[in-house]
Amino acid sequence: MQRRFITSLFFIFVALLVHSKGHLPNSLLGFNPRVQALAYQYPVQAQLIFDAGNEANTYTDQRFGAGAQAQNDNSSNAFRHSVWNALAVKKLKDIGATEAAATEIVRQFTSAYEYNDAGTALVKNAASAMDLHNNLVGRSFKNYTTINQLLDSLYLKSIEPKVVTVSLEQNLANHNTDTNTAWALLENTASSTLEVNKLLYRIDPCTTILLLNHTVSEAVKFEVSDNIQAKNVVSATAKVTYDAQKYVQLNPGFKVEAGSVFTAYIDGCGHK
Repeated sequence: MQRRFITSLFFIFVALLVHSKGHLPNSLLGFNPRVQALAYQYPVQAQLIFDAGNEANTYTDQRFGAGAQAQNDNSSNAFRHSVWNALAVKKLKDIGATEAAATEIVRQFTSAYEYNDAGTALVKNAASAMDLHNNLVGRSFKNYTTINQLLDSLYLKSIEPKVVTVSLEQNLANHNTDTNTAWALLENTASSTLEVNKLLYRIDPCTTILLLNHTVSEAVKFEVSDNIQAKNVVSATAKVTYDAQKYVQLNPGFKVEAGSVFTAYIDGCGHK
C-alpha cells in the first residue's frame, strides 16, 4: 500500500509538471530521468521544490517585470535561481527536515535540472555554471527572518553593483583552479560559507527591466535594455545613474535627497 501511495504521488507530480503553465528553471525540458528518479525517491519533497520554483517565478516577475522569469543569463535569472533554492530549503525545513538534509535534497534536485535531457551527464556550459553557482548562493543564504526580507536581500544581491558579471572560465576559477574540481564543487556542494558563494553571478550584464523600491546610498549605475520604474529614495550619500533604452519612470515615492547626485537618461546597455 505504501509503495502504491508513493507511486501515485510521483505520477501526480509528473502530471503537475507536464500540465502546469509554470516555468521551472531551464523549462520543463529539464525534467529529465534524473529528476524523475529523485521525484520517485522524495515525492513530498519534490512537490515542495516544484512549488518553490513556481513561487520564485512569480517573485521574479514582480521584481523585474512581467516575463522576467523566462529570461536567461541576466540579473533576473540569478535572482530566480537563488530564490528557488532558498525557498525550497525553507519548505523542507518547515516539514521537519534538518538544515543538512534539506540543503542536500534541494541540491540533488536543482543540480539534476542542469543535466542533459537523458539525465546522464551534467551540461557543462556557461549558463549551467551560472545556474549552479546561484543555486548554491540561495541554499547558503540564511540571514533572514521573513520571506520579504529574503526576497529583498537576494534582489539587492542580483542587481548592480551586487551581482558579478563573469565568463565561464572566471566562474570555474573562482571555485577552484582545476576545472574538473570546480564543476564537481558547483554540482555537489549543498551549502557553503565561502566568500565566493555570497555573490550572485550573471553572464549577460544587461537587465531588461528594473522595478526599484529600495533606498540607494552608494555610487551605482543601473543600465537596462527596456525600462526602469523607480519609487525609491536616493540618499544624500549616493551618486546614481538610471539608464534605460526606452524610458525611466519616476513614480510617486521617488525622492532624491539633498547632497546626492542623480542622473537619468535614455540610452540603454553598453553605450555611454
